[in-house]
Amino acid sequence: PYPPGPKGYWLLGLIRIPMIKPWLTYVKWGKEYGDLIHFTRLGRHYLVINSLEAANEILERQARLTSDRPVHTELDRMFSLHFLGTAPYDDEWRAYRKLMHQNFRAVASIDYRPIEVKHVCKFLDRIDSPEISLKDQVSTLVHSLSQVIMYDSVYSLEISSNKENMPQHARDMAELFESFMIPGWDAFKSIPFIHLFPSWFPGGHHRINHEMLGKMVETFAEDLWQQTMKAMSDENQSSLMVKLFSEKQPQDRSNEDVELIKNMGMGAVAAATDTTMSAICTFFLAMSLYPDVQRKAQQELDSVLGHGKLPTFDDRSSLPYIDAVYLEVMRWHPAIPLGLYLQHVSIKDIYYKGYYIPKGQAMTHDESQFSKPDHFIPERHLNKENSISSILAYGFGRRVCVGRYMANDTMWITIASVLATKNISS
Repeated sequence: PYPPGPKGYWLLGLIRIPMIKPWLTYVKWGKEYGDLIHFTRLGRHYLVINSLEAANEILERQARLTSDRPVHTELDRMFSLHFLGTAPYDDEWRAYRKLMHQNFRAVASIDYRPIEVKHVCKFLDRIDSPEISLKDQVSTLVHSLSQVIMYDSVYSLEISSNKENMPQHARDMAELFESFMIPGWDAFKSIPFIHLFPSWFPGGHHRINHEMLGKMVETFAEDLWQQTMKAMSDENQSSLMVKLFSEKQPQDRSNEDVELIKNMGMGAVAAATDTTMSAICTFFLAMSLYPDVQRKAQQELDSVLGHGKLPTFDDRSSLPYIDAVYLEVMRWHPAIPLGLYLQHVSIKDIYYKGYYIPKGQAMTHDESQFSKPDHFIPERHLNKENSISSILAYGFGRRVCVGRYMANDTMWITIASVLATKNISS
């Protein structure tokens, strides 16, 4: 049998799912139906995974079968194939992931640390006062930080402001992309020839927005490509993109090689645009709401480093409470609720505790296995064997975030540096 879940209308299924913070509804359902919740919408089956045990069993241990993405249509092809997170689970995706892994795995990410430190120091300088209020333009400054680090690391581009053309373009893409990632939209876009329907057809504005996003992706990719070509003529340029293109002579590069490298660079920048920024903003919010946590973290920094001294990555092992604050930021309010926007799809029928999960099933989950999950409590991570694999926000199985090591470094050095030099208030 299918797992239990809310019932909907005949043929239409469950059509009344809140579009604002739907994960809160999933958590509520979890208390009623259990750790697996099944529902249908517009002819498609969905499975909400509400426990770590179930997520590990289905998404980790059966990753080979549950790493696909929802059905890809003509509308998807306008943009989805450009990004590792949305591309289908096939040979092209494997080549894409291999390239990303080679350049953003744990060892490779160490090379980006000087760039991260440089821009975090600039970020601190831009905050004139030692007192930071959330009424200040914190989100604007953080957004700029998360983007300049990635532009510099991948393209050696110095972006002076988040108001410049390319950062703004990336943010616009992220906002439009998120508007499509809701349960039921993948069923709507699967209607045959939907990409040919006029704009006045019910839901036609979604098709128009899809086309708009496709054009935005093409423009963004071309802008970054032109920057790469310009850098290739500079002998002093040593960006990641230049290095990748220089590994093969022009006559040995296939069109597939070029597209793969272009997509990797663009995808890395686009991913950092929203997720890293959101996590750092969550840190500022948590510190303003939990001053006792902020005080404990600053006391640890002062005792280990001395008052006002900036931490380095070498200090991390001596700062367990700072690490716990970072881990709690990632647990408390993940940048993207797990599986909400990037759903898993099974490529074969599977079973879990006697429940049937058919091929093509979309999966999304939310976790609540911690005591007092709505409270920000870094102490829950102390005296534990924590690793980057324990951070659920980075995902599961073969769809785990490839850039997690660099994101981990960026967020930790930002959190530690801000706490060492600033006081955050509401």
